[in-house]
Amino acid sequence: MKNYFFILILFVLYQQCNAQIFKEPYYFIGPDEMHVYKSSNDTLYTSTTFSLQQPKAKKYRNHYKIWDVKENPSDMVIMKVESLDSIPLTTEPYPDDRFRIFVYKKNGNKELTIINNISHLTKQKMTDYNTDTIQSKTSIGMKLYSLTYMKEFLMLKKVVTKKDVDKINEELNDPKYLTFVEDYKKEIKLFDPYASILTANLINTACLNLGCSLIGASFSMNIINSNKKAKEKEKIINEFYRRLNP
Repeated sequence: MKNYFFILILFVLYQQCNAQIFKEPYYFIGPDEMHVYKSSNDTLYTSTTFSLQQPKAKKYRNHYKIWDVKENPSDMVIMKVESLDSIPLTTEPYPDDRFRIFVYKKNGNKELTIINNISHLTKQKMTDYNTDTIQSKTSIGMKLYSLTYMKEFLMLKKVVTKKDVDKINEELNDPKYLTFVEDYKKEIKLFDPYASILTANLINTACLNLGCSLIGASFSMNIINSNKKAKEKEKIINEFYRRLNP
């Protein structure tokens, strides 16, 4: 009996450690907003955000129970999860196909890329899914940056002027970005109907190549290219960065 409880305790500890793929929050820097991903024990939390100040657990938009996490030699991390959020205004608030599998590609300790999201699975299909068959040589997907990396981005030059925007646009005219777009169309496995992931990849890569901060770049570009008056543009951009890390 003692041995049974000892094994049980080890199993629980293993599950908790195994679930900590996000040892710190990770962020997707999108064209209009950011998305934050954070795990705690066996729960994955996700939400949209305009700040690096992490919301409390109750304020995260989506919650997932982590059933299993597996790493393989090709730097992939495969996570089986169950959505814990009910669907409002429906007769089936917790549908049977609320399970899914996230596939991540690791790039050192600072980046993770979601390269696949196998959704609409029943619990049985998720449990029985042979993740050994998941193979991918691509790193194209939704790039997530660790909080540590995000703080490094804050130290870089911010995009705040028309001149900064012109430099980014000039960089994006390089033929290598057209090649990336073509590869993206061939290899992307995520649902991206509005090309928000593609846009983020292009602008964020351009900013990195120019030594500019990724954070707020797309937002500032949209404001600077708008018909607003110069002082109003400056005020909006300054307010964005003020809220970012108060």
